[in-house]
Amino acid sequence: MIRITSAAHYFQPLADGDSLPSLDDELKPLCRENFRRIDRFIQLALLGSGRCVAGQTLQPDCAIYLGSGLGPIGNNITTQEQLIRDREIPKPFNFINTLGSSAGFYVARNLGLSGQNIFISRRGESTAAVLSAALADLAAGNAHQALVGVVEEATFPLAAHRLRQGLAADMPVAEGSHWLLLQAGGDIGGELQLLRFDEFAGLQDYLTPRWCREDILCCGAEVSAECADILYHSLPDCVLPDPQQAFHDSQAAAWITEFVTSSDGGGNLYLVTGNETRGWALFHCNA
Repeated sequence: MIRITSAAHYFQPLADGDSLPSLDDELKPLCRENFRRIDRFIQLALLGSGRCVAGQTLQPDCAIYLGSGLGPIGNNITTQEQLIRDREIPKPFNFINTLGSSAGFYVARNLGLSGQNIFISRRGESTAAVLSAALADLAAGNAHQALVGVVEEATFPLAAHRLRQGLAADMPVAEGSHWLLLQAGGDIGGELQLLRFDEFAGLQDYLTPRWCREDILCCGAEVSAECADILYHSLPDCVLPDPQQAFHDSQAAAWITEFVTSSDGGGNLYLVTGNETRGWALFHCNA
């Protein structure tokens, strides 16, 4: 049995004309040292992970699984501008931090962890990817504790950010850092399960008799509108995530951590991902 022993949720909607809120004051009590020359993506990772483990006992070999759909997009933009627009060699700081794995290094250093440290990027499905990896390692005994996070960074101007993501010109956007501390065994915290189905009908047959009125259904980016609609209409009093919530590429991570941090102990959250070609995955989370 895999338990969620702690969770942290940072979600910041942004509007045209805003400036990015400074994270410096919030990071000071969470960081063991004053990290110099870190970018926004790393700051977000430090903020979410630090909040998640506050008051928790971490095993030295606690594994880190960090995911992102967009990755450190700010430094990637800067590096491309230096190369293509300015025809200059990228500055080492910008170039090194184009790799999302740099954030995992800083999280491990800040928390004093020496376990495996994995970064996974998958557009629209990074949450499912990192959770799948962490749950597989915990179930196999390759790790006994896992810190799982998803970070999405927004860049200004927001009009250009929307254009890069193929979003409507008036679409609200956000940045976020969403983290879960998972533990193999124990009796503290809600349970997190992963079930897989070859056929959509099998997923329906499993979910329908277990559905309760307080449950929440989330469909990942790979789930077709047709399949999502079938599920929504076949489950009584189905509660859906807020459709007006500002977009970032790992919306499912925001749904899960919001559920865990705000739940009053009732209901379940089901996250469905997949398609007819790959098969289906169902993440079941209770408080």
